Amino acid sequence: MKKSIFGKIGAAAVVLTLVTSSLVGGGGTFAKYTSSTTGQATATAAQWKVEFAKNDNSAFTNTADIVLEGKGADNKVIPGDEGSFKINVNGDGTEVGFDYKVLITADGGENALTGVKFYEDSEHNTPITEAGLTGQVAYSATKDAMNVAREIFWVLPDSADGINDAPAMAGKTGTFTLTMTAVQNPDAIANDGN
Repeated sequence: MKKSIFGKIGAAAVVLTLVTSSLVGGGGTFAKYTSSTTGQATATAAQWKVEFAKNDNSAFTNTADIVLEGKGADNKVIPGDEGSFKINVNGDGTEVGFDYKVLITADGGENALTGVKFYEDSEHNTPITEAGLTGQVAYSATKDAMNVAREIFWVLPDSADGINDAPAMAGKTGTFTLTMTAVQNPDAIANDGN
């Protein structure tokens, strides 16, 4: 019995497929160069220690931290008085630059002394607004460079400016809340001469 031509062609195709598969497969005659290795990545978080302190570097305790002293009896303020106080921003334990903000809000109430104004400069040209007193400390390998003292100037205008009425201020107490925050800023880097 004669086999058909199509049967012979089909058998030949199967044989060729098996031969080619063994040559192309993973362990066949066609070798490939391969290399591999392993490695490790490590990361250490930068230190973060920004502290706000009073002028004598003592910590804030939220109880009469800063007293505005005037020329009145027992250092009470009177219309026309002015003065200043310092806040130290201590970042020498920090390994990243940061931005800081000091917000000053007057506590209200029936007996609140609300006329005190705060400024960034002794000439009282730059008022500290609701946005607060802001600044930036660049990271520096010289740790002392990351400590900043900011002076805040205050004034209780007299009644001549039309803002305050001196008799109405008598005996009132001004309580002001200082909210101080620091936020990392990795782009703030000092040029230490490198």
